Amino acid sequence: MKPARLRVGWLLTVTACLAHADQPIMNEVPRWNGGYGAQVFQEFRWSSDLLRGGTAVPNPEKLRYEKRITHLEGIYTWHKSIRVTAKLPWVQQKRRVMDADRATRWERSTGLDDARLALPLRRYVNQPHYSGHLGVVPQVRFGGDDGGAFPISDGSTDYGFSVTFERETSGIKISADLSYWWEQASGEDDEWSIDIEIGWNFHDRGAINWETEYIEESDGSEWLGGGPTFFWNFNDVVLGRIEYKFALDERVRGTDLAQGDALRIGLGAVF
Repeated sequence: MKPARLRVGWLLTVTACLAHADQPIMNEVPRWNGGYGAQVFQEFRWSSDLLRGGTAVPNPEKLRYEKRITHLEGIYTWHKSIRVTAKLPWVQQKRRVMDADRATRWERSTGLDDARLALPLRRYVNQPHYSGHLGVVPQVRFGGDDGGAFPISDGSTDYGFSVTFERETSGIKISADLSYWWEQASGEDDEWSIDIEIGWNFHDRGAINWETEYIEESDGSEWLGGGPTFFWNFNDVVLGRIEYKFALDERVRGTDLAQGDALRIGLGAVF
């Protein structure tokens, strides 16, 4: 993808939490000096599957949770190997819970999840038949809403580090991201994830990928998901991406609702 007149801008932005690890716009650009951009993703999660550990158990009270996250993300590239990214998720969530007398009710909360700042550093390789990179990403997250009966964040400031890899030919792309977060909230475990993506560049503007992600959360839960993504470059400025991840395997601490599947739809712009 070539630089489209590098100037200006503040932009649209995207999802992530599951975009746990994605950094550039649509995880693709800008790769030129002075490039900047933004993206917005809508992420939807839902589940009515009740688990005890990794085993499904009956859910006669129809307990359920639903979550919608608006991911706003921006990036600035000083040099193709040095960037800064910012992510701000806005969360609307609700869950159906059961009281001690076995009556059910809905709990709701709306607010900001942790903001994330990151400094992706990449070493690019360009060979006659392929290109790629190796990278490291120091990052920090902070400031999420932690009040109420259904808090969005634990309120701590946490520190993270990622290692990234990518190799791409005219037809095939393989990438991986390993991330680790040092959780600072009392009683919480550290968190880590790995994300692997294999894609087919079926057009000079489009790609179809399969993405697999494993996440071990700070509350002790585990989530393994995988599914297709579709990427399209409309005009070297506006980009789009749709992702669907099926929950392939999940585990919770004690008895709790599963995280379930995830759908993300986003638009981004780069300059």
